[in-house]
Amino acid sequence: MKKRMFFFSLLLLAIQFGFSQETEVDTIKTHEKSSKFIDFKKTTTFIDTLLIDRDPNHWSVRLLSSFKEHDFVLSSKGSKFDYEPNNPIGVGIGIATRKLIVDITFNIKGQEENPTDRFDILTSFFIKKHLFDFYFQKYQGFSVENVDTKEIIFRDDIRSVSTGLRYMYMFHESDYSIAAMKTGLFNQEKSSITMGLGGFLLYSNQSADDPIVPVDIHPGIQDESLYTELRGTAIGAQIGVSGLIVLPSNFFLSLNIVPGIGLMNKFVKSEDQDYRPENPVVHQLGLSAMLGYNGDLFYANLAVSNGYYSTDFDFGNEVVFSYLNAKLAIGYKLKGKFKKKF
Repeated sequence: MKKRMFFFSLLLLAIQFGFSQETEVDTIKTHEKSSKFIDFKKTTTFIDTLLIDRDPNHWSVRLLSSFKEHDFVLSSKGSKFDYEPNNPIGVGIGIATRKLIVDITFNIKGQEENPTDRFDILTSFFIKKHLFDFYFQKYQGFSVENVDTKEIIFRDDIRSVSTGLRYMYMFHESDYSIAAMKTGLFNQEKSSITMGLGGFLLYSNQSADDPIVPVDIHPGIQDESLYTELRGTAIGAQIGVSGLIVLPSNFFLSLNIVPGIGLMNKFVKSEDQDYRPENPVVHQLGLSAMLGYNGDLFYANLAVSNGYYSTDFDFGNEVVFSYLNAKLAIGYKLKGKFKKKF
């Protein structure tokens, strides 16, 4: 764990200079066939062909705005507490080709009194029948609301680190990929639907210097709820359904739903004791949608993804983790602006 945190700390120092920024890379599905064996002398050409489109007429530039929120809800002895990070809005720029999207957004802190220190990485890789998603999120500083009394306090000592890898095998290779439609460089002529089966790996750690459930707004808290760390590693299976609906006037809509169930190895640290909860079951649900427009020179898409996973930590303590990512991209196509490839 220490090595992992050291690695991500180096990433943070290298990428984030006073800003919280997100880098999203979507590798686009292609239908190019490769030989069964790769000649070592042709390795560079193979990699170049797989990931890089050297024709700038297949490129586009993008302006971005984003909303990102990773929160969690704790239920303790009949009371609920909602933990939400602040400053969720970001702006940025990006570039897209037929094979790759690179978007960089910068988190806007402004003059907010209690900003959240945050770092996010989201990546997607989609080729033929295989879909991979990876995320890493590290937040410090949460607004805590007692859902029953509506009391809110800010806790700068609460830290949340979560990461996950999801894989989906599509039973029938789809005529489209969501990543491809984000580029604005592909036109889908007919609606399509596909199903898939896969699995997921999750790691989550919520910790604080003082009890995570604040005594200030929950004076009747029991000793077993005075935990300062909740940690879990999970593995599970999931099934997904994805579809794209072609709308009139160059508009389209894509929808995706992915329920899953798994087992989590959990650990709880409190002021008085450490223990491992008995119930290992964890449930997850992923939802996403995208509304887009694809014109001759300009395109726009609004992508929204929402995910949940829930489990319990014994003694009536339950937790629901959730994330919400929304991104608006407005792109300009460079086709016809260049006569030849680089």
